[in-house]
Formats: sequence, C-alpha cells, structure tokens
Amino acid sequence: MESRRTLYIAASVGASLSYIFNVLAFTGTFDVFRWFVFAVVFLGFTYGFEKLVDWQT
Repeated sequence: MESRRTLYIAASVGASLSYIFNVLAFTGTFDVFRWFVFAVVFLGFTYGFEKLVDWQT
C-alpha cells in the first residue's frame, strides 16, 4: 500500500503542475477552485482506472 500511495502522490503532483503551467501559459490567470476540481476528478479517474485494471486481471 505504501508504494501505491507514493504513486498516487507523484501522479497528482505531476498532473497538478502540468495543469497549473498550462493554465497560466494559455490564460494568464489561475483559479484555485478550478484546480481543486481538476485534482479531485483526476484522482477519481485514476482510482477508477486502477479498479478497472484490477477487475480485468
């Protein structure tokens, strides 16, 4: 479980940094609420995809 938590944290940090840099580059503004929604949806899809892969194997 420790390695899975580490992978979730690493994926979240990478996706969040990518989102922040892209939003700043293309719009010039940053909204914390939109970033929070992105982070929650990203973690939800990541968790769901992991469960789908576990179910298939």
